[in-house]
Amino acid sequence: MKPKALTFDYFGTLVDVTTGGICGIEAVLQQLSLDPAKSAADVYLDWDMRAVQTYRSHAYMRYRVVAQHALTGCLEALAQGCTDGRDMAALTELLLTHLVESSPPFDDAVAFLDWAREHFALMPITNMDTDLWHRSRLVRYFQHVTTAEMAQAYKPSETIFKTGLATLGLSADEIFHCSIGTWADIDGAKPLGIRVAWINRGNERLGDWQARPDHEFATLEPVRGVLERLIDR
Repeated sequence: MKPKALTFDYFGTLVDVTTGGICGIEAVLQQLSLDPAKSAADVYLDWDMRAVQTYRSHAYMRYRVVAQHALTGCLEALAQGCTDGRDMAALTELLLTHLVESSPPFDDAVAFLDWAREHFALMPITNMDTDLWHRSRLVRYFQHVTTAEMAQAYKPSETIFKTGLATLGLSADEIFHCSIGTWADIDGAKPLGIRVAWINRGNERLGDWQARPDHEFATLEPVRGVLERLIDR
């Protein structure tokens, strides 16, 4: 069936979230006057890992709560007691502001969206609070969004993908999903019958037991050719 809508993992697929996240960690470290042995990039990766572990290990909680829990943990691992008496909610907001506002779009993503919006409905499915997504850099391309906050669930839960389908009013075989995520998006979308293009920007390898996407590309550019062939059927 010809796809009627394209859905996306937003952060990492369309925008360089690592750059924004590192900027946020640098700002937090400056606020705390911390100069750790670890690089800001390593601290960001630790924070990101802790955030994922947190939302996958508990019933749904808002992303801000998840982010604050993870930030407290990774900072305490750097310097025990450094968060005592600190306004962790404000520090978390500083991190998240950079995460959403300082993550630059990938060039291939902008070119792809410029083409795709003439042919399809476009919608991100993102593990974010709704207001945070609305502060991100490519909002102008999307009339709809499905966030974890809306679904009260994080990817790879089928709940968030089903919420996205309901928002668009489409069935799974009418959707084409593009994502850098493996366990979050391939594992979440494929069992519902959604076609998935894995945008493997980091030249990663799938595990032996990992669900397989329908397509794998290094950037979004080749996805256009796949979609043009589907349109012309």
